[in-house]
Amino acid sequence: MHVTKHADAVAYDAPFHEGVDTRRLQGMEVGPTEGFWMGLSVYPPGSSAGPSDVLGEAMYLVMSGEFVLRCNGETVTLGQYDSVHFVKGDHRQLVNESDSDAVLAVCIANPPKAS
Repeated sequence: MHVTKHADAVAYDAPFHEGVDTRRLQGMEVGPTEGFWMGLSVYPPGSSAGPSDVLGEAMYLVMSGEFVLRCNGETVTLGQYDSVHFVKGDHRQLVNESDSDAVLAVCIANPPKAS
């Protein structure tokens, strides 16, 4: 078992993110995982991720607040407990257009191991 307290979560620099507080909860430099890692991101009003291509399989779960998701020409509003699955190559943008913070749990495939 490997526990990470939120207070001890490691901040990381997420490419193409503007104004987002990103924390790694499991995997990568935080602890051992085989196929994926998990993070928690807080998006203040006006903050965003993308537009950019998804680098590997990913899942998002909205913990609180609201997001506007644009992906592959489609636009959808996501609210608390809504989730989305992306495949590698999906072109997505996630924006908090509301007046309150929005919190997102992310689970993302580990990058391929160097051979």
